[in-house]
Amino acid sequence: MKGTISIRRTAFIWLAGLMATIGVFAAITSYFLVRNEASDFLDNQLRQIALYVGDAPPVSAAGAVGDVPHDPEDDFVIQVWDVAGKPSRLSHPAVDIPQQRSTGFADISTAQENWRVYTLATSNRTVQVSQDLSVRQELAASAALQAALPIIVLLPLSLLTLSWIIDRIMARLNRLAVAVASRDTTVDSPIPTDGAPAEVVPFVSSINLLLARLRALLERQRRFISDAAHELRTPLSALQIQIDNLRHDDQDGRFSQRLTELEAGIGRATRLVSKLLRLARYDAHEIAPAPQPIDLVQLALDTVARLTPLAESRRIDLGITCQDRAMTIGSLADFEVILDNLVENAVRYTPPSGTVDVAVIVAGQEARIEIHDTGPGIPEEEMPRVFERFFRARPQDSEGSGLGLAIAKAAAERQGARLTLAMREDGLGLVASLVVRTTLLSFPA
Repeated sequence: MKGTISIRRTAFIWLAGLMATIGVFAAITSYFLVRNEASDFLDNQLRQIALYVGDAPPVSAAGAVGDVPHDPEDDFVIQVWDVAGKPSRLSHPAVDIPQQRSTGFADISTAQENWRVYTLATSNRTVQVSQDLSVRQELAASAALQAALPIIVLLPLSLLTLSWIIDRIMARLNRLAVAVASRDTTVDSPIPTDGAPAEVVPFVSSINLLLARLRALLERQRRFISDAAHELRTPLSALQIQIDNLRHDDQDGRFSQRLTELEAGIGRATRLVSKLLRLARYDAHEIAPAPQPIDLVQLALDTVARLTPLAESRRIDLGITCQDRAMTIGSLADFEVILDNLVENAVRYTPPSGTVDVAVIVAGQEARIEIHDTGPGIPEEEMPRVFERFFRARPQDSEGSGLGLAIAKAAAERQGARLTLAMREDGLGLVASLVVRTTLLSFPA
């Protein structure tokens, strides 16, 4: 599989390289730091050996022959006693460290300091060499600090490097996540696995299988809705013909009321079937009719004219309040479907004696067709569901199938328009808005 890289192997290589780099750098830095400290200490030892070797006279004061700048704490205290126990050489007469009787090491405390003492007792003399214990503590602390210093310096750098390594490794996963999130139901091709980490390829393949099953299921559902709508149109048309025949034969009008109710029911069923068929066509992503210039004001006027009889039958004041001239490019049939559903929805949900106002408003490069009604509005908790199929907001005793807004939304998406619903600022009803981009075209004379 071309371009497949293992996350585990990549992380191991990068982290191993980072740790090796840190280790080498820390070792080199510690080597030079400790070498300098040890050189100073050992140089002082060479100096003292030269001062005290053989029968050289005692050196007890700063500035003695051959003396060089150094830390006095690093000096050895050398004491020599003859066989009678009389001091024959004292390197630091002011320091009084008791003479030990046997050969070996000892820790001795005086009034001033703590000492590490080595005593060499022979038949003709006793030699005692002492060193301040604080020197060893300083060496240990200095060595620990010098060993930790490279780690302290490298730690933030290594964290930054590690963060960069993780980001580099996770970038492939992020690109894959973006590829998955950006897909919609219209994309039939599987999610590409080229460039995906090897550990994720089985997961991506499983997602592709799941998407294939979902696409097949959706396709069967669309075909069922489309086929059912087609099959239902024929018997409904036949029933309408039979009702017309019965009405023609009902000379005395005995069945007029029942025929009217039956005709209304068949009309509702016919409209529902038409909506289902239209929704199935949108789901099937049929190619939209050829785009053409559309006069938005004329579109609004035609919609109001078509729905005026429905508004009058419900005693609704339907009209246009604003007519900013605007043109757009798109499918006239889709825009008629959108506006018909929005206005019809407003008329059906507005109580008698209410108003439904349509306005065409231009703002910059966009135009809005707004439908203001004085209906009950939609509760805030139900607003996110208004475009769901068969969902009907309260009150649910009004006519309607719950498909109008879903159809309008599908048509708007196909035309690249935006559809929004919101409560009016005064709280008395709803505002439905269709937002489209305008185009600079001349208006018909």
